[in-house]
Amino acid sequence: MDIKKKTLIATFSLLTACSIKPLEPYIEPASDVPTAKLRVITNGYVRGNAYTGCSADTKVLAKAGRFFGEHQPSVNYPQMPLVPQQLNMVTRFAPKMPEYLGATRMAEGAYTEMAPEYLVPAGKPFLLERLKLFAGSYGSTYQSCPEATRLFVFEENKSYEAYIGLVYRPAAEGNGQAICAFSVYEVVPSGKSSRPLSNVLNFEPPADSNCGRH
Repeated sequence: MDIKKKTLIATFSLLTACSIKPLEPYIEPASDVPTAKLRVITNGYVRGNAYTGCSADTKVLAKAGRFFGEHQPSVNYPQMPLVPQQLNMVTRFAPKMPEYLGATRMAEGAYTEMAPEYLVPAGKPFLLERLKLFAGSYGSTYQSCPEATRLFVFEENKSYEAYIGLVYRPAAEGNGQAICAFSVYEVVPSGKSSRPLSNVLNFEPPADSNCGRH
């Protein structure tokens, strides 16, 4: 192994260690709380929770796992949740996200999209967080998406999609341009399909003021 590859692996190991968060699953609101439905589409790692002043209080919504051909899961990189919840939401609007190799241990398979559905609190800020994402290729090159956090407010009884992860925009020379997607929009039924009611929901960055109390 040459020095460049050793340095690359060490860098990924350090970044991964710095970004480790507890794998606590998201818990849906109590039955008497106003809610909306949210479909989380990702080929990366998305966390979220009702926002109470500290962006560190997120839980796992979707963590894409690695799969081999014929959709065989890698035991070392399982998706979370293992069985994505479905709430019979309106037909999906967003296109399928691409699979991609991890930046290390490429023989473990490709990260593959998942799309669990949740009830989320309506009428109050909800934090969505995209954790760092690294996509490898054969060689020493890789692509990445930075960590990002955004606050959204959902309306009661409405349905939304969160499209968060790594996608590629077609390029004239044949190689797709990597795009770090982070879009949330309302979806409404339209015949046998669905459509976005607006381009994206407005969002704000979190203004943490309560983290010191945890």
